[in-house]
Amino acid sequence: MELFTLVLTGILTLVSPVGVTFDNIAERDIREALHNAEQLEVRLDNAPNYALLRGNIQRLRFAGRGLYVTPDLRIDTVEMESDPIAVDINRLNQEDRTSIPRFLREPLQGAMRVVITEADLNRALRSPAAADPLRELGIGLTRTNEPEAQTDSQRFQIVNPEVEFLANNRVRFQLEIEDRRDNESAQIVVETGLTSINGARIQAVNPTIWINNEEAPPQLLTIFSRILDRALDLRKYEERGLFARVLKFDLGPDRLEVAAFIRIDQPDALSGLTPE
Repeated sequence: MELFTLVLTGILTLVSPVGVTFDNIAERDIREALHNAEQLEVRLDNAPNYALLRGNIQRLRFAGRGLYVTPDLRIDTVEMESDPIAVDINRLNQEDRTSIPRFLREPLQGAMRVVITEADLNRALRSPAAADPLRELGIGLTRTNEPEAQTDSQRFQIVNPEVEFLANNRVRFQLEIEDRRDNESAQIVVETGLTSINGARIQAVNPTIWINNEEAPPQLLTIFSRILDRALDLRKYEERGLFARVLKFDLGPDRLEVAAFIRIDQPDALSGLTPE
């Protein structure tokens, strides 16, 4: 969702300069918002072209390859195509565009396709930005409830986090958590299938968790499934005016491909999704 926000924000900076094609302006602004982009192409279909100056975009098409949202997070492929977009130019000029203000005169909708590779995801997992979330995950899975475990970031260290995309929409994730104080370690392996339920949520299928080669108790599996299901439930965004449904979910060796339909019913639906 944050990537959708970033692209849309870049498109909305088109309101001004004349003398340069709007496509080039949009591409430039999106490149500036990204850390890096190996390939990027933006097409704005309008007839006549001056309709854009009135806030009307007949169709937006975006295609990117090798998009670095952060220095460590690369997204292999992103493709978007929108239905007609109507922007309130006066409001857009008055408000902070980076916060996705109330600029839409009518709902916006379109389709989006994203491909993430196993190699890129593993690179992101080994980055400094992933250290704290992975540490919290490891502590939670090993049920280390001491107060010090939650506050002393130096005591526990995550080693060799790795994700492996398997056949039949299954994924395996493993890491080792080291306790520097007690000189102990725990090897954690999580494997689960993932499936789309009516396009509204992604659900865990037959998850298993091993800690030091011993299968975790059923209670821990239940907690894990509930947390994952809640995190991947797209319906939680609907009360904020953002409707999204998965059209394709294909997790195979080396890559994950997701295609989705997205509709913004309320003008400020994306405001809470904008990166800090």
